[in-house]
Amino acid sequence: MPFPNVPPFSEIFFERVPVLHGFQIAIANYLHAERQRKEKNPWGGFLWRRGVRRLTSFNAVECGVFTGSSLVACAKYASESGIPLKMIGLDTFAGLPPLSEQDKLLAPEDAVYRSQTLFTETSRAGVQALVDAAGLTDQVELMEGLFSQSLPLLEERKYHYVNIDCDLFEPHIECLEYFYPRMVRGGVIFFDDYNSVNYPMAGKAIDQFFRDKPEKLAQLRYGDDAPNRTKAYIVKY
Repeated sequence: MPFPNVPPFSEIFFERVPVLHGFQIAIANYLHAERQRKEKNPWGGFLWRRGVRRLTSFNAVECGVFTGSSLVACAKYASESGIPLKMIGLDTFAGLPPLSEQDKLLAPEDAVYRSQTLFTETSRAGVQALVDAAGLTDQVELMEGLFSQSLPLLEERKYHYVNIDCDLFEPHIECLEYFYPRMVRGGVIFFDDYNSVNYPMAGKAIDQFFRDKPEKLAQLRYGDDAPNRTKAYIVKY
């Protein structure tokens, strides 16, 4: 069953719903900024109020795609809302990378990923097929490889939304160091694993990065409290 991009949501999707809500917050901030930009020009404001809205590209990234369900749900929501979207999905498409020393220090002693590679049930071809089936081929681009390999290859641009869902310590730091300075004012960085019991290194990495930054973490949960249902995000100042 695919993750729907609009309600109602069955309970099996409760953990994923906050990522869609974070995406919607980013779109709302983007539309507000677009209108403010148009209002600086009298004709632009006039046309906006009459529904003529030549929008700039909404740039989004998902760092940690896995099977692509959240990526496609967010992209489909933007497409159906008339948002000109450019979304990039970054993943190894081969499971978690090797643990760093920091990961080994912070991982629970009984964590399965200490002894085996998790999240291997994916492939770039499989996610691409999902993207194509949703009619999103022109809006979504997939890039395969470690973040240390793919981030330097990205075209220089500003971003409105980044979903970081990569579990481990160093990948969080790599993504934040790259995307944080490239976020637009009002842009959203969403953290799937901030409160994760299985991957406590994610929250440690996020806290370390933001200890000298002005932004404060906000939290989202859909449904009753349960492990890993509460997600976090920041809005860029």
